[in-house]
Amino acid sequence: MDLDLGLVADFLVLVKERHYGRAAGRLHLTSSALTKRIHRLERQLGVALVERSPAGVFAVTSAGRRFAIAAGPLIAQAHAARDSARVTPARFTLRLGVPAGIGALLRQFDMARIAREVRLNFPEIRLVRQDIPFPALTGCLPEHQVDVLWTTTSVRHPDVDSYPLAMTTARIGVVGARHPLAEVETMNVGDFSEQPFLYNPAGADEWMNQFWLGDVRPRREARLVELDAGDLTRVMRQTADGTAVMITVAEMAPFLGSGLRAVTLTGAAPVVFHVARRRTDRRGAVHALVKAFQALGPQML
Repeated sequence: MDLDLGLVADFLVLVKERHYGRAAGRLHLTSSALTKRIHRLERQLGVALVERSPAGVFAVTSAGRRFAIAAGPLIAQAHAARDSARVTPARFTLRLGVPAGIGALLRQFDMARIAREVRLNFPEIRLVRQDIPFPALTGCLPEHQVDVLWTTTSVRHPDVDSYPLAMTTARIGVVGARHPLAEVETMNVGDFSEQPFLYNPAGADEWMNQFWLGDVRPRREARLVELDAGDLTRVMRQTADGTAVMITVAEMAPFLGSGLRAVTLTGAAPVVFHVARRRTDRRGAVHALVKAFQALGPQML
């Protein structure tokens, strides 16, 4: 199958903007031209990616959501391949760890700019992303699985330094399509915290507690349902099939699928992104990558 990556990139912009006009403006296209490009991508894939109405409103199909999740890394790899062809062959690789299943959020960051900033002084660096299962988030740096970790909280380990970033995001509740709260669009975070929450006890508390609202009420009052899941996809699947709920970041809402519903939470503290590195890692490229993340201006994703 011949797949036009330019069309794929346009579709990801459309999914992010959730509006043909805004997406077309961002891509410097007319809405008609963007529609034709999405049609062409659908013909290449043989599936419908979006559903349209005469009023111009659209929704991403379940096939479109699955494709968007899989296509993000594809585009990132294509950009990395392009960049590698333009620079001196990499002398060594910098591995950027991200929590498994939420790597799509990196599209909210200007990763091309971050890579350029690092290569200003280290042109032979190759930057690659590595998904880290939830239970391994604390140990991935001390165990040299990655060189820098990007995550949604600080890492509590004596051999790791964490740095908060100026970028934040909101948390949302997620329930199954048959859950009693499936038709609720907005809810106070304190009321939502009374639900049973999926929870992996193997994950570090500093990372897991923000996803069962540990900052809202004491752990002894939480109703936690244990789940052996190392990535967000498995947690979402279990949420769709059961009565327990989950918390995720708002940018994951377009990728939830037909079996899940998002609930906007009022009064919930935002998630603050962090980057972390090994305390003893003195390599200039590692410090340059951390500083490139820190240089991003303050904004709410």
